[in-house]
Amino acid sequence: MSRRTLAWTLGGVVLVAALGAWWWWEAEEAERARVTADRQAAAAEAEERRREIDERIGDLREESQDLMPSMLQGIELGMELDEAREVRPRMEADPASQDPAEPHLMMFEERFANGARAVYVFERESELLQRVQVLSLLPGVEAIAPHLTAMNERYGSPTGVWECPQTGGVPTRRFTWRHGDVTIADIFLVYGGRVSQTLYVAPTEVIGLSLRRSLCRPVRDRDELERFPVADPDELEDDPPGGSTSPGRSG
Repeated sequence: MSRRTLAWTLGGVVLVAALGAWWWWEAEEAERARVTADRQAAAAEAEERRREIDERIGDLREESQDLMPSMLQGIELGMELDEAREVRPRMEADPASQDPAEPHLMMFEERFANGARAVYVFERESELLQRVQVLSLLPGVEAIAPHLTAMNERYGSPTGVWECPQTGGVPTRRFTWRHGDVTIADIFLVYGGRVSQTLYVAPTEVIGLSLRRSLCRPVRDRDELERFPVADPDELEDDPPGGSTSPGRSG
């Protein structure tokens, strides 16, 4: 091979190598640009989700503030656990109320001199208040009508009346008041001449899930409306409202 031929050959090899290196560098730059763009898009999406969550929490807090019973002054849905402890210092962890079907939740309780008990349910990961239940006993069936009258004065006419045959294995009657993102539910368990009553304050979708779990159906007939379902006392594992059969725990 002549020197001229060898020079052209080597020059071609160098050129091919240079072109290969250039294409490799361009591909690397394109990949880096793609990765950077993907990361920026993911960060923007995460920031948007955080903003939406913050707005949602803010709406829940503002709306629930005016819907909580007066005995739970300072409590708002969406508030943090530490903040709730500050405003309700008598609140204590309540492992006995923990539902095995909801391990992502944490239960806390507060007991009152009149025998009522409040259950505060927090998301375990975020430690934000998801729902509140106030469990108490009414003196008897005759106390239901005055109680509902007071509820109507406080929240307006019910937006729903429900027959719920599977509230922890016992039938209950429920009244709901929907206020946008937050819904109030009043749950009545009648058994042996006694009435267990649970006031339930939660995001509207949580109340909706509770109604579906308990196989609730709307009550529209006036005669049925006046006939509350009655549970067999033998079906109750404990004596509500403090026991595990309380309608607040299972739905």
